[in-house]
Amino acid sequence: MLRRRFNGKWLWAVALGATIVFAIRAFRTDDRYFDIIKSLDIYASVFRNLNTYYVDSLSPMRLMQTSVDAMTSSLDPYTTFYPEQDVSDLTFQTTGKYGGTGIAIRRESNRVIIADVYQDSPAELAGIKPGDEIEAIDGKAADTLSTEAISNMLRGEAGTTVVIQLFRPYLHQHFTIKLVRAEINIRSVPYATRLPNRIGYICLQQFTPGCSEAVKKNLDSLKNLPGGLSGLILDLRNNPGGLLEEAVKTANLFLPPGQTVVSLRGRIKSWDQTFRTTARPDDDSIPLVILIDHQSASAAEILAGAMQDLDRAVIIGQRSYGKGLVQTTYDLPYDAKLKITSARYYTPSGRCIQAVQYTHDGPYAQLADVPDSLRHTFYTSHGRVVRDGGGIEPDIPLQRHIFSEIAEDLLSSHMIFDFATHYFYTHPQPSSPHGLHFTDTDYQDFLSFLKTHHYHFQSTASQLLDQLSDEIQRQGWWENLRAQTDSLRITLHELEEQQLLTQRKDIEVLLKAEIADRYWPQLGELITTLPIDPTIQKARDILIHSQQYQAILQPHGD
Repeated sequence: MLRRRFNGKWLWAVALGATIVFAIRAFRTDDRYFDIIKSLDIYASVFRNLNTYYVDSLSPMRLMQTSVDAMTSSLDPYTTFYPEQDVSDLTFQTTGKYGGTGIAIRRESNRVIIADVYQDSPAELAGIKPGDEIEAIDGKAADTLSTEAISNMLRGEAGTTVVIQLFRPYLHQHFTIKLVRAEINIRSVPYATRLPNRIGYICLQQFTPGCSEAVKKNLDSLKNLPGGLSGLILDLRNNPGGLLEEAVKTANLFLPPGQTVVSLRGRIKSWDQTFRTTARPDDDSIPLVILIDHQSASAAEILAGAMQDLDRAVIIGQRSYGKGLVQTTYDLPYDAKLKITSARYYTPSGRCIQAVQYTHDGPYAQLADVPDSLRHTFYTSHGRVVRDGGGIEPDIPLQRHIFSEIAEDLLSSHMIFDFATHYFYTHPQPSSPHGLHFTDTDYQDFLSFLKTHHYHFQSTASQLLDQLSDEIQRQGWWENLRAQTDSLRITLHELEEQQLLTQRKDIEVLLKAEIADRYWPQLGELITTLPIDPTIQKARDILIHSQQYQAILQPHGD
């Protein structure tokens, strides 16, 4: 029995224990090394005893991952362990590519609904549409599988196959499709166009490999149009970042050689590095506006921060996310990977825009917003004041448009999504997103659709009234206040019914965007909302009026 216990599965524990004991003796003179080896010894003992004596059978791999996940999560949100089966997630984050079918799903009760189909993916080429329902995958009923399991079955190595049984509700069709998985590549530049007054517009949604070349290609195409460009809007809203090198290359499109774009400083000083522009710019004089919002992070902030510090662009929008930490990925045994926060990055003026502090002075990690008292002042090339510790603050701050409560409720209840699916199967495709018109008749159809689906909007005020009614009854005051409460409820219900008309403009924006995405995946929403986007309109105004543009970048008349 004893020999069997130490054979096979436990042999590693004996070897590790012997190594640790030897190491403890060798490094006892160094407190830090001693603490490391001591901790490893305790960890190995806990792991061994749990696997040996715990009342139920345990999965060693799951136990290991739980402990490593807890270890990394105590540091910051970006230090992450990726086991072999999750490495594709890391690849997608950094490259915008993954092997799969190009399907995004959501679960609604026992139904698994296709929420989106990526452009040019195997799913789109096979005719799969948003709103279709997955009934089975490779013979396994979808309602018996978790959302995570379904996503994992849809993903896989390019060239492999998956069989999906589908139901199309609005046509009452059941059908089966065999898909060959492919490399799904999310476009870094999904759209570029020339707006009125010869203003160029380029949307850059992620810093993936080659994105700087995509920006250059689109910029050159726009400049070659008759009349060229009088200015450029680079849209970094909702851009989560990506590769630092691509941010530097994109900056180099608009900056001459030798300009500092970003510096990295970490614990290992020999690894500190400064990234500068090295090539001739594509255009270092075109008036440039960069759009950011609270979802613009990491590499997007590197680019926006450099352009602001060097007075090369006017920044418009909302304060950026505030991620000033750099991650490095390391290979681990058995094809696992570890992504470690290894440095902070600093813009050309010397500021770090990290908005949240992660401190580890005590036994637990602490995090908090950087207080104003600890934020420092820096200066751009022309002497404008900028500050660290709070993301990139735009030169022209704009309030983010907040949709009405009923519009948000229609989104979250999927009524907008479901009606767009209904519209798609009952209307021919317009010639272009610009030709998509939502008429009074269409809106009446939408209202009828809501009634058919028994939609009722309950406002926050109604929810609070329900809570108040419950409290009144608990206090025993219901008979005294019943009439007033019922009268108020009737009035609130009438006001809620009117919201579908009073908030029609908000609702129509969402309807039109969702419908456009049915006909032109990933592009329709962007193209249809561009003409009414207030941030775009403000950017155009600044570029059209060159004196305003120059006054922002050179406030002292330099």
